[in-house]
Amino acid sequence: MNMNKKILHTLCILISLAICTHAQMPVADSLPSRFRAWEARMGGLRDDDPEIVSLHYLFLQDVLKDMDRIGKELNSTLARSPKTDFYAVKSEFRRLSRKAEQLNERLSVAKAQVDNTFYRRAVEELSFRDTAQAMYNLERALQYNPLNPDAMLLKCKILLAQGQFQPCVDLIHKVYTETTLTDEQENAVSDFTLTLYDRLYTHGSILVQNGRSAEALEVFLALEHFCNNMPSGYCNDDYYKGIVLSREGVYESYLSIAREAEKRGNREMSRKFYQYAEEYLKKNE
Repeated sequence: MNMNKKILHTLCILISLAICTHAQMPVADSLPSRFRAWEARMGGLRDDDPEIVSLHYLFLQDVLKDMDRIGKELNSTLARSPKTDFYAVKSEFRRLSRKAEQLNERLSVAKAQVDNTFYRRAVEELSFRDTAQAMYNLERALQYNPLNPDAMLLKCKILLAQGQFQPCVDLIHKVYTETTLTDEQENAVSDFTLTLYDRLYTHGSILVQNGRSAEALEVFLALEHFCNNMPSGYCNDDYYKGIVLSREGVYESYLSIAREAEKRGNREMSRKFYQYAEEYLKKNE
C-alpha cells in the first residue's frame, strides 16, 4: 500500500511538471506580442554610451536567450496553429534575429572598447581644462582595464601636475612593469619619465633652497623610489647630492633632511644625508 502511494505521488509530480512545461510552451497567438516586446527592448539598447554599454549588453543576452528558446520550438508551435500564417511569422522571427545579432556585434565591440572610450572622453575633458571630469573618466577606464597604458600615462601627467609625486611614481612604475606597450606608447612613456625625473629633481632643489626640509624629504623619497625601480639611465648616482649641490647652506640642508628622516624612523635615508653632510664638511674645510 505504501509503495502504491509512492508511485501515485511520483505520477502526480510528473503530471504537474508536464502541465507546467506545456504552459511554458509558446502559443502561436502570443508570438506577435513577444516579437513586439523584443523589438521594443532592442530599441532601447545603446552602444554609444560607455556608462551603460556593459549593462545593455547583458540585457541583450536575455533577449537572445529568449529568442533561442522560442526559435527551437517555433516550428512545433506553428504546427499546432494551422490558422497562423507560418511564413509571415517565420519571416518576422528571422528579421528580429538578424537585428539582434547585429546589435550584439556592436555591443560586444563597444563593451570590449569601453576603457578606450572613457580614455578618449578624458582627453576631451582635459582640452576644456576640466581636470576633475577627466580624472573621473580615467578612473572609469581603469575600472574596466586596470592596465590601459594610455589611461595610466594620462593619469600620471595629471598627478604630476597636481604635485602628487609618490602616486605618480607608483603608477609609472606599474606602466613599466605590468603593461605591454606599443612603440608609440613606449616613446610617450619614455618622454614622460624624463619629465618626471626633471620635475622631481627641480622641485626638490627649490624646497631645499627655501629651507623646507620636511617637504623636500617627501620628494627625495619619491625620487629614491623612482630611481630604484625605473630602467637604468634616468638617474645619476649622486642624485641626492646633485639636488643640493652649489646651494647656500648645503651642510645645514643635509643635516636638516637627515634629522627629518630620523624623526620619521627612516634610518637609511637619515644615514645617507648625515654621510653627505660629513663628506661636504671634509671637502669644504
